[in-house]
Amino acid sequence: MFIALEPARLDHSRNARANGHAPEKKRIHMERGKLKRIGIDVGGTFTDVVMVDDQTGKIWSTKVPTTPKDRVVGTIEGFRKILALSGTRSEDVSFLGHGTTMATNMVVEGTGAKTALITTRGFRDVLELRRVSRHDRADLYDLLFDNPRPLVERRWRLEVSERLRYDGRVETPLDQAGLEALADEIRDSDIEAIAVCFLHAHVNPQHEREAVETLRRLLPDRFICASHEVNPEAMEYERASSTVINAMLGPVCGRYIGRLINALAQLGFAGKFLFMQSNGGLASPAMVADKPIVLLESGPAGGVSAAIRNCEKSELKNAILGDMGGTTFDVSLIRDFRPELRNKSLLHTYTVRSPSIDIDSVGAGGGSIVWIDAGGGVRIGPESAGADPGPACYGRGGTRPTVTDCNLVLGYIDPDSFLGGEFKLDAKAAWRVVEDVIAKPLGVSVPEAAQVVRSVANALMAQAIRIMTVERGYDPREFSYICYGGAGPVHAVDLAHEMGIRRVVIPPLPGLFSAFGMTVADQQYDYQRPLESDLAMIDDATLHQALDELTAQGMEELARHGVDRDGVKVVRLADCRYAGQPDVITVEVQDEAQGIRAALAQAFERAHQRQWNFVSKDKPVVVANVRLQLVTSTGWRGGVAGSDGGIVPKPVRTRDVYFDGGVRTLPVFARTEIPVGATIEGPAVIEEHSSCAVLKASHVARVDPDLNLVIELAA
Repeated sequence: MFIALEPARLDHSRNARANGHAPEKKRIHMERGKLKRIGIDVGGTFTDVVMVDDQTGKIWSTKVPTTPKDRVVGTIEGFRKILALSGTRSEDVSFLGHGTTMATNMVVEGTGAKTALITTRGFRDVLELRRVSRHDRADLYDLLFDNPRPLVERRWRLEVSERLRYDGRVETPLDQAGLEALADEIRDSDIEAIAVCFLHAHVNPQHEREAVETLRRLLPDRFICASHEVNPEAMEYERASSTVINAMLGPVCGRYIGRLINALAQLGFAGKFLFMQSNGGLASPAMVADKPIVLLESGPAGGVSAAIRNCEKSELKNAILGDMGGTTFDVSLIRDFRPELRNKSLLHTYTVRSPSIDIDSVGAGGGSIVWIDAGGGVRIGPESAGADPGPACYGRGGTRPTVTDCNLVLGYIDPDSFLGGEFKLDAKAAWRVVEDVIAKPLGVSVPEAAQVVRSVANALMAQAIRIMTVERGYDPREFSYICYGGAGPVHAVDLAHEMGIRRVVIPPLPGLFSAFGMTVADQQYDYQRPLESDLAMIDDATLHQALDELTAQGMEELARHGVDRDGVKVVRLADCRYAGQPDVITVEVQDEAQGIRAALAQAFERAHQRQWNFVSKDKPVVVANVRLQLVTSTGWRGGVAGSDGGIVPKPVRTRDVYFDGGVRTLPVFARTEIPVGATIEGPAVIEEHSSCAVLKASHVARVDPDLNLVIELAA
């Protein structure tokens, strides 16, 4: 039984340091001889846990229900269960990587801490006005569009007299008396967090620093952050939105991190503990507590990190990644063994500016609800059945068909072996809802109706892949397709056919791949500085100076948080655009023989040509920001244990599967029994604990040395 702990703040956050508390580092260390790693991915429905033995490559995995009311309970339950499953003591675990959807859910559900915004007088309504001239709305052409609720109610959007000019010069000093009056007002309220965002603070943070120092002195028990710490970049709405979101997350995430550290310590864990960020890298709990905005997209980023390691081992330079879970299908890209990144995104219509892996999502998950529109067309999502009641086949009272129900009707999912047989599915319930809601209105048989739904789902996912590839100048036929998530392999072969992709790779543990990614990812820390200069007006020395100062800042912060600076890889980037363009393209800064400035101009033009199919030689190139990635090796680089050679196993049973207009009886092979190097020729079903794949005629599947199931499709 788990014993709940008293809530504890993370004392080594920036806010705690400001109150005189010393950093607490003794719990986070690595000891020789401890060679077990654990990855924990807390999703909305299930918490996935994976353990890896560094020496042998053996892997254990399990799932436990997520506990939304207190996520620490579910996380600790998963930790205990994996220890029991593997026969390991917590003292023998050297590393724990942790990802969570908690931050994303808080923004979407509006359950973050109650927050106040303190801003320049006259600009309190920036959060509500937003950027209406940009594609920053759910639907630009919806006449009945309801403006989303502001992140902070107007009552707590507070103003103080101060003003900086566009170049950072002080026009009006900060009104300290007015600021102290606002602090008195907040002290007597239920406000938990304060976001400070002044005009042009990205150019000169002087006033924000003064305000934060005063507020932390007067309100030591509140979480306080400023825009120059969260997003030092031009455009006041985007900067304010990001800073407020960071503040909303701060108190809840800080309490969670502190309580989880304490709970793990009570169980005897004393290894290195890191959190997965949205950029695909891990970071220390203290840095995440200071800047919890980096936890957005934390869970999906784990799968991308695992895929990168997979590509490195398999020498797959370019890959399309498809993560199909219960609610969404998430698409991302790997090029030259590196993920595509973005610095701005929309979350529930709110703008977030923080480096993250570029992931595009569509509502076509296994639990997405299927319905018929007024015109008689089959529609999927965006509403999901979730885990309760879940799809009709879960037997929990679900009355609306889902993609999972249709796959069960077609035989792509076996009701008796789902999740290794631990969770039996109700095939009759699935057949009944598909018949009542889809087949009868369409006037077709139940299998035909289910096949229509499957085709629509595949079309939605294929469109998401086209947006990520074709619309950005990439040919998907030049990529391999890596699929994961519980439902990913079920649709993988059909998707590859649709896109003209010749190779499908199903990694080990596809249903827990994101949790596995927590064990193989490296630490990565991002920094940025605004420049906003015409490239022709600055020289190489100026660019070098800006990047060197940013590097020094980052190295200093790593040292302050106890991160070993030896072996840190430095990646230098710049956000560039043509003068007059609203959006930037981020390119890597290479110090070529012709000079850093010339190399940067060439890199930007190549990227612009690829993405937009033109360059403008007559327009000046503007460098909006310089960026830095500091990467230090943390992730496991070993290989997954598997048996070499051996004969192809016999089928464990047969299964009726509906495809190509009829029912075929196919042999079913257990993936865990297929040795390395063995091949399986279609038509056949390859089944494992968390997923399965259906091979058709001319498809050939083999197990490679890293236990990937590689399916080759005929031309």
